[in-house]
Amino acid sequence: MSRRRLLVRSAAVLSVLFGGLGTGVAHATTGTALYVDDAAAGCSDTGPGSQTEPFCQIQPAADSAGPGDTVHVARNTTRYAPVTIGSAGTPDAPVTFVAAPGDNPAATATVRVLAGTSTPAMTFSGARYVDVSGFSLLSSGPSTLVFSLSQHISYDTGSVSTAQAGTGTGGTIAVDGSSSGIALTRLQIAPESGGPAFASAAGAQDITLADDTTPLGGGISATGTTGIHLAGDTIVTTCGNGISLTDGTSGSVENTVVRPDTTASCPDTGTPAEITVDAASAPQVTADYNAVNPLSTGTDYDWAGTAYGTSQAFLTGTGQGAHDLDQTDVTLSTQNTPLIDSADADAPGELATDLHGAQRVDDPLVADTGTGAGDYDRGATEVQDPLSLGIAGRSSADVYVGVPVTFTAGFVNPWSDTLDGYRYTFGFGFGFGDGTTATSTTGSVAHTYTQPTTSTEIYATVTVYRPDGTTMGTEVSLYLAVRPLPALTGSLNCRSASFQIAPSLPDTAGCAFTAAGFSGYPITSDLISFGDGSKAVSATGSKGVVRHTYAAAGTYTVTQRLTDSDGRTATDTTLTTVGPSYVATGPSRVLDTRKGTGAAKRQVGPGGVVRLKVLGVGGVPASGVTAVTLNVTDTGATASSYVTVYPDGTRRPTASDLDFTAGRTNPNLVTVRVGAGGYVDLYNAHGHVDLIADVQGYFTTRAGSSSSSSDNRMSNLAPVTPTRVLDTRYGTGAAKGKVASGSTTTVTLPKEGRGSGTVGAVLDVTVTGGTGSGVVTVYCGSRPSTSNLNYRAGQTVSNLVVTKVCTGGKIRLYNSGGHVHLIADLQGLYTNAVDGTSPWGSPFVPADPTRFLDTRNGTGAPAGRLGANRTLTVKVAGTHGVPADATAVLVNLTGVAPTTATHLTAYGAGTLPNVYDDNLSAGKTRPVLAVIPLDANGSLHLHNASGSLDIVADLEGYIG
Repeated sequence: MSRRRLLVRSAAVLSVLFGGLGTGVAHATTGTALYVDDAAAGCSDTGPGSQTEPFCQIQPAADSAGPGDTVHVARNTTRYAPVTIGSAGTPDAPVTFVAAPGDNPAATATVRVLAGTSTPAMTFSGARYVDVSGFSLLSSGPSTLVFSLSQHISYDTGSVSTAQAGTGTGGTIAVDGSSSGIALTRLQIAPESGGPAFASAAGAQDITLADDTTPLGGGISATGTTGIHLAGDTIVTTCGNGISLTDGTSGSVENTVVRPDTTASCPDTGTPAEITVDAASAPQVTADYNAVNPLSTGTDYDWAGTAYGTSQAFLTGTGQGAHDLDQTDVTLSTQNTPLIDSADADAPGELATDLHGAQRVDDPLVADTGTGAGDYDRGATEVQDPLSLGIAGRSSADVYVGVPVTFTAGFVNPWSDTLDGYRYTFGFGFGFGDGTTATSTTGSVAHTYTQPTTSTEIYATVTVYRPDGTTMGTEVSLYLAVRPLPALTGSLNCRSASFQIAPSLPDTAGCAFTAAGFSGYPITSDLISFGDGSKAVSATGSKGVVRHTYAAAGTYTVTQRLTDSDGRTATDTTLTTVGPSYVATGPSRVLDTRKGTGAAKRQVGPGGVVRLKVLGVGGVPASGVTAVTLNVTDTGATASSYVTVYPDGTRRPTASDLDFTAGRTNPNLVTVRVGAGGYVDLYNAHGHVDLIADVQGYFTTRAGSSSSSSDNRMSNLAPVTPTRVLDTRYGTGAAKGKVASGSTTTVTLPKEGRGSGTVGAVLDVTVTGGTGSGVVTVYCGSRPSTSNLNYRAGQTVSNLVVTKVCTGGKIRLYNSGGHVHLIADLQGLYTNAVDGTSPWGSPFVPADPTRFLDTRNGTGAPAGRLGANRTLTVKVAGTHGVPADATAVLVNLTGVAPTTATHLTAYGAGTLPNVYDDNLSAGKTRPVLAVIPLDANGSLHLHNASGSLDIVADLEGYIG
């Protein structure tokens, strides 16, 4: 049958389908409506039985009902007491008992009647013309539904069960020999007591069992019954005895499925047949269109005392069962079985609808082999069109505000039916408050959400309407969260060591980028500009690293600009610092006016300038060098003075690098940019003095190559927390006690200085308590002829030293003079690789010497001397060309005229470290170069130990 043919079934059939319950037999005459509701607050068994004052129990309503009356019994979660119905109606005005809405919300709920004793739940005694529908009966006795002296009773749609505790052989439904015209339809009969599901006594007449099922076993038994008709039943048997018709019973058995309970254990022999008709009954019973499937040890038929194991043997022996099936071993839940569309539509008692009230349907995948309409199935249930709703789909797993998403209705359609005329109504998130719907005839629709979900998801629904206006149901499993549209975002990071550029590529930045947005709006442009006026680079992918080589050292702003296909834009910026790479040369003397090295052989007079060539000499290349590090020493001065070292061809700054008094020898480390023609200038302010300069290393902008041995020496500076690594006064880093004349002390740096990526170290070296004058040379490998520190007997003096580091983080200190204590404080490491131990260095940006602090005149801090045990904090980052994110600065730090011997300690974040940067005698002025870390605010801290003094600080560069 086509779906269009199916849709023209009667309205009464549709009412059964959608209401979930049968409506009973329709009659013309309408009488009084009585009401029963044991959950109603005002119910009374002595009341009028009205809708406002209903009976509490069924019995008073049954006692009051007359011809044409209808008793409406509320479907409640409670159970009603047993009832005996003796009502008498007429053919045109029967008494009707129907289930009515109650407090049980289930769509398939029935009126429940419980007999807790052996009393039947419902008894018809002397009743006539009574119709009952929608009741579920349960009794602890052997019989639950009993008919006695009753005629013309129909009991439709419900269940009848005996409890596990019940005993006896009486049927769950029992009809006595004085009853007739009994119709039992669309029932689930469950004899848990083990007795028969149905039993009629001799003398009973005109009984119909149609579209019933016995899911727990127990057969149908009729003794001496005239006109019993079984049509479309499904009988589950326990060791045979599915149907037993004896003692002259007449009637028919058609369209009935008899199958065993496969969990039962039955004897190998002596098991009764599934269908038994004795010799007295056989001439008066017809059997056809049945499906009999006993256990392998059982028998199909026992007819007039002869057993038949197959339907073919049964047909041959009796002429009955021409269309019977046996050994089918199938159920109606299986598609394409021989039970489908193979029943006799005109069988006596057969109904137009099945156990569940579903109408008869033609399965197009199975040939029609039955009679009549040809689309009736055998057994109590009719296989329905398997067309069903599947899982609703959507075009995107993730749903975002403002982005259309297409919803689709999914079908499971094994019969490949046409869906012409079907309508689809989509509901979007009624629980959330979106509150919109859309109707489609194509099975899909687009919807755009305008706000995101909060704590709960939206439940989107799809309701499908058949061409006749009835619904197939509402799709489930379509919970979804509506998220805000993902922002278009990008990020830049030019700091992490994991993607920084090796020192062998000076003035080069490596910046990691990310780009993310909404997949529906692809990113169309990702431009990264480097802040130096060069052309922006187009980046691709969700992440990566871009490189750029700058023309000059400095700190630059790198900018990422993103655009997506929706026109949205996003920008991110970060700073990057690039600079030259440092190469240690090993101390090499490039100036000594005493000997005419690098300049004329004579002292430098007052206001005199020595123009010193530094490129192409002392191991420094002739080009590609931006700055050099020199250890500058004065000796033989005739007056107190200072020396300023600065790039040749530039204006002399006001800062000083070396302060000294007459007759003393004083060194200081200086890093200076290289000026015009590869020269630097040394200016002497007063008197005459000899000047000495030893080159320690240089800063280069020239990229290394695999063929150049300098590649491994190219490095960047990693400032560290100032750490004392040597103090012979206390046995720190070496044996306790003064070192002897001509001795070499080996020092092992802390763990971070022992990695393979560490190539150099920056230390503040101090001598104190010497018994004679001498020099100290700091080195790695072969000892050079130059010195780093000059001292006199009893003097405490310090100087910053940059030295190569040998394998294992070792350095050596040679003492030429008398016995003396040695002290060394680590300030930084030059590194060229990430090895898990060595810190990653940052570029150094040389600067023209700039005075940023002078407490004598209030430069950089309030004017006034710094007292004993006091700390001066000076903001450096963000001033004098130092960027806000600088990590450290290179400073020429000078203590001026302390009132007593003291020392200065320079540090960044944290507490005061136990190190010295500048050791000072009373009344003396002494400069020292220092690498000073900056704290999170971009400030450095200067601590004075004793007395009071002025402090002068000149910037020589910063570390990015």
